Amino acid sequence: PPPASSPTFGRPLPNSRSYSLPAHTHTRPLQPPLATCAIVTMAATASAASLAPRVASLRSTKAIASSRAALAAAPQRSTRGARVAARAGLYFPGDREYIEKIAAEFPDKGIANWEEGRCLFSELAYSILDIRADCELEQIGNYPRELPSDHLVPSGIYHVPLISASTRFDSSVNKKVMVNMKANKDFITEIERIFPDKANAKIIISCSDGRNRAIQALEALDEAGYVNIVGLRGGFNMWSRTWDAKMRRRNLPGDFKEDYQHGADTCGVHATGAGFENQDAFQYADWKDDHEWLEWASA
Repeated sequence: PPPASSPTFGRPLPNSRSYSLPAHTHTRPLQPPLATCAIVTMAATASAASLAPRVASLRSTKAIASSRAALAAAPQRSTRGARVAARAGLYFPGDREYIEKIAAEFPDKGIANWEEGRCLFSELAYSILDIRADCELEQIGNYPRELPSDHLVPSGIYHVPLISASTRFDSSVNKKVMVNMKANKDFITEIERIFPDKANAKIIISCSDGRNRAIQALEALDEAGYVNIVGLRGGFNMWSRTWDAKMRRRNLPGDFKEDYQHGADTCGVHATGAGFENQDAFQYADWKDDHEWLEWASA
């Protein structure tokens, strides 16, 4: 429960379910040394944050806590020399133990990371609702247009912007910024058209990073009467780092050994003498969306 000092809105509901986000972890491969046989070590470190959620009382059967503060911390990077001893916390198709664990935790857990979200989508028939602006899909990327052939559950991917916007280059900050923001007043109406059965619809809500618009949408859909709703932690930004356009895993944590089979007489990439630093080091922009999105409910 929230501490006594937490601000509340309206009358708190008993046995309410809160949407709070766990600490964020992230992995990426390390740069191996230049050698005929190189060891690539990729590891993950887990961290935990104790963050008191702000509970907002709603007219439906549960309350949603603000999760912006819980996502303020940057992801934990892997440390050289650390090892991943087990696959705990990772989704793999057919892992019945993991699937049953996720099925038991959601939707009550409220916020799913990209591993849990993929399990909900691919195994438990949760659909993904992408609420980003059109310009984000065009400039940053999109969820798969077509589902893989082994996707057998009745779930889909839908796009309904919560807030429309456009981009322009701002020379003062030397990057593109969002401008002309406008709330989609028909957001709930469009959702009700796609998901008319509010009691049984299963929805994963995704914005860019899960810190702002996804929380707003969770609050709006909760108040509209939807029951099985889950926010995607890290949003599309973290999902796309883990899963490619065909839903294949990009980077698998663990210990790997490069096996050189080109048969040439020098080391390097295809016997060119070039090392693997750039090839094996994935470079990502900050996963957090630093734009100041307007408040949909008050716009």
